[in-house]
Amino acid sequence: MLDLIGTWKLLEARAYDVDGTELPPPLGPEPVGVILYGPERIMVTVGDGRRDAPAPRAFNAYAGRYDFDGETLVIHVDSASSPDLAGDQVRRLIFETPDRYVAVPMTPFFGIGSGLKHTWQRTGR
Repeated sequence: MLDLIGTWKLLEARAYDVDGTELPPPLGPEPVGVILYGPERIMVTVGDGRRDAPAPRAFNAYAGRYDFDGETLVIHVDSASSPDLAGDQVRRLIFETPDRYVAVPMTPFFGIGSGLKHTWQRTGR
């Protein structure tokens, strides 16, 4: 089983339309994001890293218990910066290495129902 415990940094966020055409990065070219995975809980904060970003800038934070079966991550959000984030969030995780994965949301995120990919790198345990 792959281990998620630790601190992870968001490296990139990519978006695609329904035809698979890449769209402008939803969080700009240098997104800001951190995930902290504990043994039973997760805390996530992500936002637009551009200093000259158009208003309103994207920002989301949430926390809750999670389940992970080695491929599917289900976050049971019980605290969030927006009511839209509450409830279960489902992601498919594709590991490139044990310390780097791509998350593909299966439930809406940033108001987008599909076509997002977020790449995360572990920075500490």
